Amino acid sequence: MSAKKATTLVATPIAVQPEFDMFTYCELCGETRLDNELLEELEPRFDGWQAHLKAYRLAAPDAAETDPGFVILWLDKPVEDEVEGIWQDSPSAGMAFHNLAIHMVMSAVQNLVPELADKGCAPLPKPDKETIALFKKLGLEWNKEGTVSRQFAVFTNMPAITGCGTCMLKAKCGNVAS
Repeated sequence: MSAKKATTLVATPIAVQPEFDMFTYCELCGETRLDNELLEELEPRFDGWQAHLKAYRLAAPDAAETDPGFVILWLDKPVEDEVEGIWQDSPSAGMAFHNLAIHMVMSAVQNLVPELADKGCAPLPKPDKETIALFKKLGLEWNKEGTVSRQFAVFTNMPAITGCGTCMLKAKCGNVAS
């Protein structure tokens, strides 16, 4: 399904409260346990980065919560810059905080669209020109590769429309059976 709407879309800010889950974070990192020193660094970063987490519902102005629309979430550039700085000092720490940013965005989107947790993925719809113009108003750029100009971001349907058939990354996804 493409991000095509018959009426004008508006971006409505959404309050979102991601939750740090150590087990999910460890799974994302491919680890079975975390060093105490790292764990003590993760929590303050996770809490501090919440001020840089943006979330919007893109839908027709009169759309109900059950009507098709989209959600876009991202962490602003200061988080990207911080993670990049950590990478420069220590690649292993950089990977840990890169994964923390991914975990934060995925936790936030799963709190907004809980059915995504069942699938374990958030299908990426193909945005139309109107949606791309709305991204620009939000300070984002859409890349032809199927990404926005923020490193840590999710764009998906809200409410969820799950399944590989709705995702523009289907051809590149390792989770799709050949």
